[in-house]
Amino acid sequence: MSTDRIEVFVHPNGSRYADGSLGYPVDSLITAMTLIRARRAPGQRAVAWIAGGHYAHHETLRLGPADSFTSFVALDAQDRPVFDGSTPVTEWQPVTVNGHALLAAPAPAHGSRALYIEGERRSRPRLPRAGRLRMAGAGALDPAAHGVGTMFDGGDTFTFAEGDVPELSEPERVEVVVPHYWVQERLPIGTIDHDTRTITSPYRSLFALRDDSTKRFATYYLDNVVEALGEDGGEWYLDTTGSISGLGSPHVLYAPLPDEDAASLRAHLPVIDSFVVIAGSADEPVREVRFENVEFAYADFATAPAAVPPFGVREDPLLPAGEYGSDIQAACQVPAALQLRYARACAIVGGGISHVGGYGIELGEGTRGALVSGVDMTDLGAGGVRAGGATEASAPGFVSHNEVSDCTIRSGGRTYPGCVGILVQHGAHHVIAHNEVADMLYTAISVGWVWDYHASASVGNIIEGNHLHHLGQGELNDMGGIYLLGIAPGTVVRGNHIHDVRCRNYGGWGIYLDEASSHVVVEQNTVHDTSSQCMHLHYGRENIVRDNLFAFGGEGQIAVTRPEEQVGLTVMNNVILGQGRPAFGGHHERPDDVRAFNVRSDLNLIWDYAATHGSVIAANGRVEGSGHERDWSLVHPADEEWLAAGHDTHSVVTDPLLRDPEARDFTPLAGSPALAKTVTPISDAGPRPAAERRHPLGQPTLPDPTPPTRARSVF
Repeated sequence: MSTDRIEVFVHPNGSRYADGSLGYPVDSLITAMTLIRARRAPGQRAVAWIAGGHYAHHETLRLGPADSFTSFVALDAQDRPVFDGSTPVTEWQPVTVNGHALLAAPAPAHGSRALYIEGERRSRPRLPRAGRLRMAGAGALDPAAHGVGTMFDGGDTFTFAEGDVPELSEPERVEVVVPHYWVQERLPIGTIDHDTRTITSPYRSLFALRDDSTKRFATYYLDNVVEALGEDGGEWYLDTTGSISGLGSPHVLYAPLPDEDAASLRAHLPVIDSFVVIAGSADEPVREVRFENVEFAYADFATAPAAVPPFGVREDPLLPAGEYGSDIQAACQVPAALQLRYARACAIVGGGISHVGGYGIELGEGTRGALVSGVDMTDLGAGGVRAGGATEASAPGFVSHNEVSDCTIRSGGRTYPGCVGILVQHGAHHVIAHNEVADMLYTAISVGWVWDYHASASVGNIIEGNHLHHLGQGELNDMGGIYLLGIAPGTVVRGNHIHDVRCRNYGGWGIYLDEASSHVVVEQNTVHDTSSQCMHLHYGRENIVRDNLFAFGGEGQIAVTRPEEQVGLTVMNNVILGQGRPAFGGHHERPDDVRAFNVRSDLNLIWDYAATHGSVIAANGRVEGSGHERDWSLVHPADEEWLAAGHDTHSVVTDPLLRDPEARDFTPLAGSPALAKTVTPISDAGPRPAAERRHPLGQPTLPDPTPPTRARSVF
């Protein structure tokens, strides 16, 4: 057997003038593509075989329709090539700034917003050193006004309290960071008036400068404040003119840790914002471009990109034109390190993406049939994968039939904490399966982008077998392990393991069906240890919740925020466990009073390991505090009223006899009544062994078994 494909070999010590043979390999992906394009007949397949090692990658690889059917494959899957978008920062010398002993090194011509020491992201100096400040005022905003009615009354001006903001030598380099609602606004300083204690930004906040549900003015901190540099080790500042250091040219300033010195410091600064852009058109898409076991590391933006409407939401027509400090949700406009647009049946299999300023991968407009599988993504400025395009399924730019599976996404949201691990805005028939998403500051998986009962093309999506944990971490609000939005027939949430979800002020849920979520099946999931409930419906209709295990929610296990006349949830055959928290939890004499829930609930196994009489099945409570100090207290036991309303008539309240629920081992013991329930073992969640991954695009590219005679590689 032989093939007609073109083969080009790439090696870290290759030559830009080589012929690309095994004996004389080229030095980069850019050079490899130059050869392939020169040799290729239309439609001919090509493989760039890449030797392991480290490659400087300071130019974005751009692939178009003529580059279809090209694969970039590691010669040895165990020795992955790494394409590095950074440049070393060297020639450190001691300097003194603001009385602090620092190190300074010449900065590259095109620096970024991130510095890495020994591969670890280092922080820019901030004020205050820990915690947040609180705004004293924000124009005409009344923080106690109706939250929904004034939510989008954003502004570009606020006042600060006496002594909170010092004189700044480079205020234009400082960003006011406002974490509130479900976003983090980044507002660069335009002007400061210390007489009136007023800061004005060239960007406008998208949301009212309020600390969301607390009815107080927003909290904030100042990022990139050179006056604070040197107070703590491990922080850095980009002195763009040399005026701070007195060296007269751009320099990186760094406050070393006790064990660091100029001679041993290994520092890198990204000089590229994206590694690969695969872009076709509606008439001529790019087809079957593949990356196998290839790693990409170090990319960031020179400046934080502004958010600009339209955001694809109902408020767009009335939002003032201009630049904003945040997207509407999920950091949805933040660019990705690998970008696909109008791409068909492309694949990114194995390998990894790390140390980037935005999302890892974008499945953008018109991308269909793509596979992202087995990719390790870590230290991300935003999330792992973002997908979305046109709003109508019939439009050429609609995104559908993609799969994200068996990936590991960790330590995301380092610049944009309101991002999502895996985000599908408008998209249909996606499979999001067996991924691990952890150490994020907001939601792990989010699907849907249409609010209220309007037509949505986001249908038939499968979210299955994912392990989602340590999310939120008390930073933002209105979030969940899995978040769905809009009418979504055919959508299934199955066999996921979700735990350790923490909000700041409100809304840290395990599975979150937001506005108008309808016709969704939620089954065989294990959800536990959430700051709010494990399962939450804002409002919607005809959702089925069955065969799940919900345990140890901070405000109960199941909630409906806005009950309606129609049945929102059918809750059947679940194991529901509390620790002094009810199975169904609401707020007394508010719209989400548990007695108003319009649900069908029966045949469940319910138990509370620290029961209060009359509140095991249903109760209203009160929450006080924020972050890790949030505390729920019982207000109104409602078991009798719940049962009198015809709910859980055939459910049982009994000890499920689990192995060690305190240690979160929910394995049923012999004789356990939970054995009658169909709950998927939590060990099945997360990435599978490579041999168990069955997607047709996941099969590895094989070498030609009968190649032409090749010279032995000189490397």
